[in-house]
Amino acid sequence: MNITQNYNTVNLPNLGVLQEKIPIDLYNKLYAECLTAREKNKNIISGLTGRGVPDHFFIEKTYSDLQIYISQLIQKYENTYNYLKTYNFFTKDHYLTIDKPWINFQKKYEFLPNHAHDGVLSYSMWIKIPYGEEEEKNYKKLKYENKKFYSFEFSYTNILGQICNQSYEITKKSEGYILMFPSKLIHCVYPFYTSDDYRISISGNILFNSNSHT
Repeated sequence: MNITQNYNTVNLPNLGVLQEKIPIDLYNKLYAECLTAREKNKNIISGLTGRGVPDHFFIEKTYSDLQIYISQLIQKYENTYNYLKTYNFFTKDHYLTIDKPWINFQKKYEFLPNHAHDGVLSYSMWIKIPYGEEEEKNYKKLKYENKKFYSFEFSYTNILGQICNQSYEITKKSEGYILMFPSKLIHCVYPFYTSDDYRISISGNILFNSNSHT
């Protein structure tokens, strides 16, 4: 029996998350700086700094290269979501500033609790993942059933005001990828358990520059 579909679905407009593979030449430069950052780069004390939270160090050598790439990614995000037009409370147009990014060195058992960033847009990229996916899953199965492992997770409300979560499992396949998202989108980072090496990521914010406008 043939049934004719006589209904339509309507997806309500919303913002989203942009995911992209980082150009390999930029990734290699970032990776090289990360290898020496704990000894040579300035560390950061943030509102999340404390026991059980990863150490943070500013990106320095590759800041200019990263700025060029992030500028291109901002344009892709805007072309996709028309996000910046929602900031319609300025009397003049303002340029965007790509604030200095930082490196996260996350050890086994460490995590980042739910938090938001300063600015308009933010991003996180994964440089080195030290653990194997199967080892983590086996650890989960044997010891911590129903726990969330090695994920980067967004939290947001739907049109009914209910809290929803969107998780990205961070595995070896995530190396060299970046996520760009609105800065006020709540997110957290879950721990990993099966490696003694660092999980290395880079994060940063894009701000309105109130000192430069047309």
